[in-house]
Amino acid sequence: MSVAETYRDTLLIEIIAQKLGFNRLAAWLLGSASSGPYLFVALGLFVEYGIFDVYNYLVTDKSSFITTPNSLAIPLMTVIGLIGLRYIHDEYAKAVVGIGIEDTHLSLDQSVRSEFEGLVSFRVRLGAYLAALVGYYAFVSLVIGIPGLIEISGIGLVVYGQLVTFPLIIVPILTELAITYIAVHLLVPRRLKRADMGLFFYDPRNLGGFGPVGELLKRSYYIYTAILLLWFLQTHAPVLLSGVVDSPYPAPGPIFQVVLSAIWLIGVLTIAYSMFRVHTLMKSKKEARISALEDEIKRLVRNPYDATATNITDHERYENA
Repeated sequence: MSVAETYRDTLLIEIIAQKLGFNRLAAWLLGSASSGPYLFVALGLFVEYGIFDVYNYLVTDKSSFITTPNSLAIPLMTVIGLIGLRYIHDEYAKAVVGIGIEDTHLSLDQSVRSEFEGLVSFRVRLGAYLAALVGYYAFVSLVIGIPGLIEISGIGLVVYGQLVTFPLIIVPILTELAITYIAVHLLVPRRLKRADMGLFFYDPRNLGGFGPVGELLKRSYYIYTAILLLWFLQTHAPVLLSGVVDSPYPAPGPIFQVVLSAIWLIGVLTIAYSMFRVHTLMKSKKEARISALEDEIKRLVRNPYDATATNITDHERYENA
């Protein structure tokens, strides 16, 4: 295990793909076991949208992405979610190593260093996934209704979607992505604060060595926003483009609008919070160093308020400061 892998979580979708044998299949087909989750998601979505959905359109005359193209937002959300999820966890591990958590000159307590090992515990992520699964099935059963789904999409697509696509692919990816996003923007700045990380003042990027953290915060927000935009299009396209798109599902009601707005607001507040906390931390470290240099300069001159060369007692130390 590499140093970076110490700080990276194993994702739920990676565990599912591995348990179902897709890592071995990917190693055989693609030469890379790490591509197993991509192969699993691609195959799972293809069966639903490439086989069942097309069958609905050609044979049964039921709902299909061909007649309601906005439904393609769901698989697109899933694919972007998978790519984004793995990217965020990979970049988090690299960022932790990049800011020097493993450097020997840092006298970090082992308990503090261990806080950086993974973004969120497996127990929390598994609990969120199970809760999301319960919520999803409650919504399908109580709001839409299984008979209504079968009437719209056909029994084959409903059975496959409720037993494979949603519980094993869509729900774990999007749920873990949401948990990951919250962790990046709420937990990472607090961990940096507790670790009392110093700035790398020789950073050629002039970011104090915190550049990877800043990129992680920004790009995770971009992924979050992209997913949210696709969700908006999936639910609102039939309303906005009623003359072109004909959806069998009802238009989103006021409660849904409130939920969507709340999720968007959470994204804005979290990126603002994380950026503020990290910049505040960097600024405090910079100001502390500048104050120390000011004190050193004052000790090297006889009269700090006399701006003459003869007033300097040690020119070499003064120039270094």
